[in-house]
Amino acid sequence: MALSDFLSFTVAQQVVVRDAVLGTLYYAILLVILLYIVVYNIVMNVGYLTFVTAVGSAHITTQQQTTVVDGTPCDPTAIGCEDLYPSITDLEYCCPIRGGGGAVVDILGNASAPYDKATGTCTWPDGTVALPCEYQDGVGMETVYGQAAFFTTAVHSETQTLNASCSINQSGTTCDKLWDSGSPGYPGNYYFYVAGAETFDVLIQHSVIAGTSTASNQALNNDKMKAAYVYVPQDIGTGAQDSLCARGRGRQDPVADSPEATAAPCYYQPLLYQTYDRIPIVDLLTAAGIGMDSPVNGTKQTYRYVGAKIEVQVMYFNAWRSVSRGNPLITARGQTQGGEDGLHYYYCFKLVDNSPIQDKQVFMAGPFASSRTLLSKHGFFLQPVVTGQLAKPSALAVVLQLTAGLVLLSLANVVVDFLALYVMRSRTFYKRFLIQETDMAQVLRFDTVSDRHIERVLQVRRLPLGGDRVEKIIRLVNDGYRVTDDLRTPSRSAPEFELARQSNPSLATPLSAGGGSMLSALSEDL
Repeated sequence: MALSDFLSFTVAQQVVVRDAVLGTLYYAILLVILLYIVVYNIVMNVGYLTFVTAVGSAHITTQQQTTVVDGTPCDPTAIGCEDLYPSITDLEYCCPIRGGGGAVVDILGNASAPYDKATGTCTWPDGTVALPCEYQDGVGMETVYGQAAFFTTAVHSETQTLNASCSINQSGTTCDKLWDSGSPGYPGNYYFYVAGAETFDVLIQHSVIAGTSTASNQALNNDKMKAAYVYVPQDIGTGAQDSLCARGRGRQDPVADSPEATAAPCYYQPLLYQTYDRIPIVDLLTAAGIGMDSPVNGTKQTYRYVGAKIEVQVMYFNAWRSVSRGNPLITARGQTQGGEDGLHYYYCFKLVDNSPIQDKQVFMAGPFASSRTLLSKHGFFLQPVVTGQLAKPSALAVVLQLTAGLVLLSLANVVVDFLALYVMRSRTFYKRFLIQETDMAQVLRFDTVSDRHIERVLQVRRLPLGGDRVEKIIRLVNDGYRVTDDLRTPSRSAPEFELARQSNPSLATPLSAGGGSMLSALSEDL
């Protein structure tokens, strides 16, 4: 193998193939690719947009049910506003309480058996644990931690006394245990549920800054946006999610013009209270896939008793995948009150942890007091997370889409080349046209060959004489001619040369025929 064969390389050659079938196929594929890039990727899939992460803040609080005034619940702090609590006697999770003198009675004062004085609980025949109930308002049952809030549903109140050995009057002595707890059933030690906790509302207020185009980068509050929605996931088999979608007139997409959804998953609109979105706690838990009285991890304990951590995701968007329209990306329309184009949002509630959630508070009887009250609260820790993707027109996004599309355009050449070389009836001819091998060493040897000699060889080989010197050399190389052929042996057999001589008597007789004038003539030209 020659060194030139070992070091050969392949380069692209532009060949114009005049074939109506292949040409039509080639341009049809190009048209399809261009339609895919421009119509589908850029227009339908809004490929001209770039997405930025929304950044904002949120605040969560709770409120008990109040009477409705002019279609809206009244402010519980306003004069004349009344609370709407359910009757404790109608609540199955409420059990009898202690009467005067330690007697065991129910809410109505009747003797009752389920109450266990030692533990302060009741156990119903099915094993469900119940507790005495107590009324609380929204302020009394919530604890705010920055943006998050703790929603209390069960409380353990425990009176503790200071160990005498740890008193300030006993300096110098050891202190093995600072506070002594009384035994269950001891006065001051009791458990209770918050009566009607499932009727409370969760109020959410939030705003977004990063990602919007509002003037001076000012925050845009939730009550100034287009619409709010609550996402309800697929039903978990209890029917609660489907019922919520039907009751809340859910929609398939989080937009007003979306078709209604009669079953989960769906998006439904919560009510607006002042500047807050008002969501009943029972609906929030249903959207998170649990119920307040659902068993926890297969036990008899309920979420009302144990509590849970729930992530409250506020998802901002102004473009979304439309389920009702076959999942294309749709941009929002219409200005918000803050001037932001089509800004929407929806809530997504996620159960984060089934572990018991507690909030402990200590109430001292006074300075240097010898007793204190420890409240261990169980309930739902609501942690807001503001997120989402906001779309903005971007020239760079269009350039990236077009650049990626250029790669697809080469697919047209690949398909047509494959059909031409391996499928079409004339594939043998296409291979000769499209795939050629060139020996540059032979081409370089023509540097010492005269134009006259080249024309004589073309005549011998009955090749066209037209074109410049380069075209003539390429014609000879493609025909298999070698410069050394004239110096060593004729390029063609004797019969072929004789036929050429007969058609052109001026040509000399080949060596094999006994003549030497052809070699002499070619040698003179060299």
